[in-house]
Amino acid sequence: MPESPSLPKAHSRSRFLSLKWKVLLTLGGVMLSVNGALSWLHFHDLTSRFELQRTATRERLIAEAFALRSDFGLRLQALAGMLAALDSVGVSLFQTTAGNALLRQHFDSYWPVLQLDLGIDWLQVYPRAGPPLVTWSTVALDEFTEQARVRDVVVQERAMRWTRCRVVCTQFAAAPILSAGRVAGAVVLGSSLADVVVSFNRLSGADLGVLIAKASGTTGSADGKLLPRLGYQVLGLSGAERNLPLLQELTALPELPGGVAWVLLSHADRQFELSFLALDATDGAAAPALLVVIDDLTQPLEDIRKSVWSRLQGELLASLVSLLLLALLVHAPLQRMTRAVRAIPLLGRSAFAEARTRIAPRVRRLVDDEIDGLDEAATALSYRLETLERDVAAHSAEMQGMLQRISVERDFSQGLLDTAQVIILTQYADGRILTLNRYGHLLSGWSAAELIGKRFGDLLRPDESAGAETRHALEEIVAGDRQHTQLESILVGANGESYEITWNHSRLPGRIDDAVVILSVGIDHTERKRAESHVSYLAEHDPLTGLVNRQHFQHELDKALLSARRLARDGALLYLDLDGFKYVNDLSGHQAGDALLRTVADEVANVARSSDLLGRLGGDELGVLLHECDRDGAVQVAEKINKRLAEIRFPELAASHRVSASIGIVVFSEATMDVKQLLANADIAMYQAKSRGGAGWHIYSEGEGVQEKMQSRLHWEEMINRSLLDEGLLVYYQPILDIRARQVSHYEALVRMRSADGSIIPPGLFMEVAEDSGLIREIDRRVIHQVFGKMLALFAIGRSYKFSINLSGVSINDARLLSFIRDELSRSPLLPSHVVFEITETAAVSDFSAARTFMNAVRELGCAFSLDDFGVGFSSFNYVKQLPVDYVKIDGSFVRTLVDSPDDQVFVRALAEVARGFGKKTVAEFVEDERALKMLRSFGVDYAQGYFIGKPAPDIA
Repeated sequence: MPESPSLPKAHSRSRFLSLKWKVLLTLGGVMLSVNGALSWLHFHDLTSRFELQRTATRERLIAEAFALRSDFGLRLQALAGMLAALDSVGVSLFQTTAGNALLRQHFDSYWPVLQLDLGIDWLQVYPRAGPPLVTWSTVALDEFTEQARVRDVVVQERAMRWTRCRVVCTQFAAAPILSAGRVAGAVVLGSSLADVVVSFNRLSGADLGVLIAKASGTTGSADGKLLPRLGYQVLGLSGAERNLPLLQELTALPELPGGVAWVLLSHADRQFELSFLALDATDGAAAPALLVVIDDLTQPLEDIRKSVWSRLQGELLASLVSLLLLALLVHAPLQRMTRAVRAIPLLGRSAFAEARTRIAPRVRRLVDDEIDGLDEAATALSYRLETLERDVAAHSAEMQGMLQRISVERDFSQGLLDTAQVIILTQYADGRILTLNRYGHLLSGWSAAELIGKRFGDLLRPDESAGAETRHALEEIVAGDRQHTQLESILVGANGESYEITWNHSRLPGRIDDAVVILSVGIDHTERKRAESHVSYLAEHDPLTGLVNRQHFQHELDKALLSARRLARDGALLYLDLDGFKYVNDLSGHQAGDALLRTVADEVANVARSSDLLGRLGGDELGVLLHECDRDGAVQVAEKINKRLAEIRFPELAASHRVSASIGIVVFSEATMDVKQLLANADIAMYQAKSRGGAGWHIYSEGEGVQEKMQSRLHWEEMINRSLLDEGLLVYYQPILDIRARQVSHYEALVRMRSADGSIIPPGLFMEVAEDSGLIREIDRRVIHQVFGKMLALFAIGRSYKFSINLSGVSINDARLLSFIRDELSRSPLLPSHVVFEITETAAVSDFSAARTFMNAVRELGCAFSLDDFGVGFSSFNYVKQLPVDYVKIDGSFVRTLVDSPDDQVFVRALAEVARGFGKKTVAEFVEDERALKMLRSFGVDYAQGYFIGKPAPDIA
C-alpha cells in the first residue's frame, strides 16, 4: 500500500515525549505544588504562633521592667521610712550649728552600711522648712535640689518616690521624720537605676538599657555611649559591647502611644526586638528618659526556618520515592504499548511480518489488560491488510495497463489542442460552450470556471448583422442542412481587447448522448490586419501629433481645389506657425516641445469642424483645410484657434507666457493657383501676421503693399550703411540713479542716427531693419568703440562711471564679437569693471544656450551683464536664476503705471524680492515722477532710470 505523505511530515513537525514521562512530570508537578503549599501553611502557622508568643513575651518583659523599677522604688521608700523612724533625737534640735554636727554624727554611723550593702548613692536630711541640713553622696549631681518634692512629703506627711534622669538616672525616695506626733523634717535617699538594669538581665534573660535626652552642647562622651541620630545617650546598658552598636544603628525612635513602643532590627545577621518604655518625665528635660528592652530573636526564628526546611525535605523525599515506585509500576506496560505503537507504521509500509514480530503479544499472563487487547487487534489487522494489499496489487496492475493506453491517446489529443495556435471550441446547439483549448483561453482571457454558462455569442462583439448571420449558419449545421461554414467575427477578450477571427464551424459526430455538438475552429488574423492598417496609417499621418502628414495634406488639398473649381464653392487654407516655439525647445527640451505640439493639435482639432482637415506641415507648422468656407468664416476660425491656444496652461512654460500662433489665411474658389502656390501664399500671409508681433492672422491678397515695404526696407538699409561710413551714428547717455545713495551711479548708452539734414533719428525707426539685415552687428561694434573712448576720456580727468551698452540678439551669435570686445577692453585695465552689457529678455531666451555661453565668456573678461525689458517677453523668474546676469531691468510698461496699478505693483515687488534672493540688482525703467520713485524705494528696487532722473544727452553732466 502506498504511504500517506502527510503522516511523516506531521510526525517530523511534532516533538515526542513519552507517556510515562508525561505522567511522572504531571504528578511530580502536583506533588511539588502540594508539598510547597503544605510547607507554606506550616511556616505560616509557626510564624503566627511565634507572633502570638512574642506579643505575650514582649508584654511580660515590659511588665517585668516596670515591676522591677517599681519594686526598687518601694524598697528605697521603705528604707527611707526606717531611717526617719531611727531619728529619736528630733531633727528640730539639730538646726543649730552644734545640733547639725550631732545630726551628722548620728547618720555617719549608718552611711557606710547604706552605701556598701544597700547601694545608696545619696542621703539628705531636710528640716521642716529650708535647705537640707546634711548631705551624703557618692556621685556628683548637678546642683541637686528636691525641696519642692520634700515640701510635698512634709505637707502630705507621707513617703514618696520618683526618678530623676540628667547626667545619671537616679531613683529617689523620701519619708517624713515624725517627732512628738508632728513632722519635723524628711529623709531623702537616692540610688542609681544600674541595679535595675543588672537585675532585669538576671531575672528575664533579656537586656535592659536606660536612655536620656542628650544635653545641649554635648558632642560626645568618653565611653562612646552617645546616640547622635536619636538625640539620646546611654546611661546604663546590660551587654553594652553587643547592644550599643545595635542602638547606634537606629535612625529614629518610634512613636510612644501610651508610653510604650517596639521595633524589629537586624544587626550582624541577627534579629532583635527593641521595646521602648517612657520613664516619668523629669524636670527640665526636653524628652522623657527611656528604658529599652533588647531581646534577641535570632534563635527562635532560626528554629522556625529549620522546622519548615526539615518538613519540606521530608515531603520532597516522600514524593520522590512515590514517583520512583510509580515509574517502576508503569514501566513494563508502557514498554509493551510502545512496541505496539512503533509497529503500526510498518503496516503502512507493507512490512506486515516485521510488525507482527515487534508486537509480540505476551504468551503467559494471569489476566488480560487493555494492552493485550491492543496487541491482538494490531496482529489481526496486519493479516487483514496483507490480504487486501495482494488483491489491490493485482487489480491495480490490470487498471494500470488500461490507463496507460487511455493516457497515450488523451495526451496526444490534449497536446494537439494545446499546441495548435488556433482556437478549438465545442458548443451545444443552443450556443452553450462545452470546451475551449488553451489558446482559446489565452486569447479570450476567460478561465474554465468563468466560461460555465456562457454562450458562443457572448465571446463576440455585439453586431446585429454579423450575429444574425452566425446564428443562421449554426442553425443550418444543427439541422443538418449544412456540413461546414466559414465566417469572420470579432472576438472580445475579458480585458476588452479585440481579435479578428476567421471561424470554421462543423458538426462533431460520435456523441453517446445524441446531443448535437458543434466544433468551431478559429484562426486569429488580428496581427496581420493591424500591421496592414498601421503601415497604411503611417504613410498618411504624423506619428507625433496623429495629424495627416504634409504629403497626404497636399493630396487632400489638391482634391479640394479641384472640387472648388468644379462646384464653384469657396474654401480656405489656414497656415499656423507657433510663436516662440524655439524657446520651449531650448529651455525645457524637445520632449516638452513635443508635448506642447500634441496639446496644440488637440485644441485646434476641437475648434475645427469634423469635415475639416488638419495636418502637420513642418516642425511647428500646422495646416487647416476648411471646406465650403468663405473669408469671414476663415477669420472666425483663426480667432477661435488663438483664443483656445491662449487658454492652454503648460507646466513647462512661465506663468506669464501664453501659447499663440501666427496664422496665414488664403481663400480659394475658382483660383488658378496650384497646391504649391497656395501653400506659398499661405506662408507669406503667416509671416505677415508674425511681423505684427504674432498671436494674430493675416489674409493673403494680391497687391497688398509688399512692394512698398520692400522699398522702405532698402531705404533704411542704405541710411544705416551711409551712417556707418560717414560716422553718422551717435551715442546718447541717460543717467541711472542709485535709489538708496540718491546719486547717479552709471549711464546707459543709447544709439541715435544723424540724418542728412542734421536731425536726430530715434532707433525705433531703423533698428528692426538693422536686425533683419544683420547690420546690427556693425552698429553694436561702433557703439562699444565710442563708449569705451568716452570712458577713457573720463578716466583721464579723474571721473569714473559705469556704462551700460545694449547688445542685440543677433550679435550674441556672432563668433567674432567676443574677440572684438576682448581687444577693446585691452585699451585700459579700468574698463572691464566699469562695463555692463545689456541684452533683452526676448533675445536671451530665444537662443537660451548660446546666450548663457556668451554671458559667461564676457563675465570672465570682468564685465557685468544686465537682463533688459524683463516682463514683456517670456517672463519666467527661472531665467533670473539660470542666466548669469548681475542686473535685472524691469520693463517700463510695468513702471509707467505703477502708482495706479495694483497688478504692476505685485509684479515689481515680486521681481525685486526674487532678484534679491538670487543676489541680483534691479533697475526700473520709465520712472517719471516722485511717487513712483518712492514706491520703488519701498519695494527694495536698487536703481531707477527715466525722464524724472534724467533725459538722454550726448554728454555726461
